[in-house]
Amino acid sequence: MNLEIRLPNVGMDRVEVIELLVKVGDYVSIDQTLLIVEVGKAMVEVPSQASGFIQDIKVKVNDKISTNCLLMLVKTDNNVVTANNNMIKNYIYASPIIRRLAYKLNINLKNVVGTGRNGRILRCDIDKFIQQTNNKSHDVPEFVVQQYSEYGDVELIKLKNDRVSTIKQLNDSWKNIPHVTQFDEVDISNIEEFRKNYNNKLTSQNIPIKITLLTIFTKIISVALQEFPYFNSVLINNKELLLKKYINIGIVVATNTGLIVPVLHNVDNKNILTISYELDTLLVKIRNNKLKLSNVKGSNFTISNLGNNSSTTMFTPLVNFPEVAILGLSKARIMPIWNGSNFVPKLMLPLSLSYDHRIINGLDGVNFINFIKELVLDVRNLVT
Repeated sequence: MNLEIRLPNVGMDRVEVIELLVKVGDYVSIDQTLLIVEVGKAMVEVPSQASGFIQDIKVKVNDKISTNCLLMLVKTDNNVVTANNNMIKNYIYASPIIRRLAYKLNINLKNVVGTGRNGRILRCDIDKFIQQTNNKSHDVPEFVVQQYSEYGDVELIKLKNDRVSTIKQLNDSWKNIPHVTQFDEVDISNIEEFRKNYNNKLTSQNIPIKITLLTIFTKIISVALQEFPYFNSVLINNKELLLKKYINIGIVVATNTGLIVPVLHNVDNKNILTISYELDTLLVKIRNNKLKLSNVKGSNFTISNLGNNSSTTMFTPLVNFPEVAILGLSKARIMPIWNGSNFVPKLMLPLSLSYDHRIINGLDGVNFINFIKELVLDVRNLVT
């Protein structure tokens, strides 16, 4: 049978259709929202009174309609449950702005407790709901394996603890930090020539250490953090900024089981040779599964290096919560650079600086990158 869905009494003679949430042919369940009407400055959901297929839609967006207006026809199935046509059981009072915000954040307003008049949902209610959600378990509902196995063979793999930790960390970073990423390039032609010559010198002296572009940038960042202390901070309860007086830098390392971020401590007090040795030591520990908890704790700022194994020119690294910034290094490329009279080949390194926009603004980001570019020109002073 076809059930007529009509507009209940929502407290006003005429209302406007704001949004249609279904189309002809869709299957709907009981109490599923079919459309949204604007009642004064509030938005009210009109639910389906039965489960079945949408046969016809009698209204369109921007239509002005009255109580008992025919909205849709639903071909019902065996689970028909008629509702009281004179009222909507569950009003959701929220302004269009709140409605759009909830949609953008994927929040079901039915789960939000409104503290405004007549239970109207306010912005502070949305903020409180987000905070409460973040304080709960970050696990997402598990999909039932049978939903997929009916189409063919599947395999359920239990992730190792370090991979699970990485997932939680990335989830925390994305949910808690409003990211901004700035992109730039820096000429490392001279720094690369210096690095090769210096490594040749170390080899001739039988010193089993190789300095890399990553270790050079680790030292450069340690200097930059002293110049820009907000990049070396932690936001406390959105009210206070904790400035760290020490400089520990995390290095993203990809393993077979996921990402690990070993930490180099007190980098500001070490030269590039020492940094290279300590990083090599950490990498050996990772390969031998001998990394200690202290080796991955205390980072202030993170560097993610895609290196020469990637063809990616730019990427958007995620800030390692609760840090406020991360620098991404991509593959360096030879590019023609105009020097005022002609093009000359230069080795250009793409930089991707992501940061917490609550603390760092765009000008701060530009100044930070420009300072890094200046240090690249003076890298010889960082070796001692």
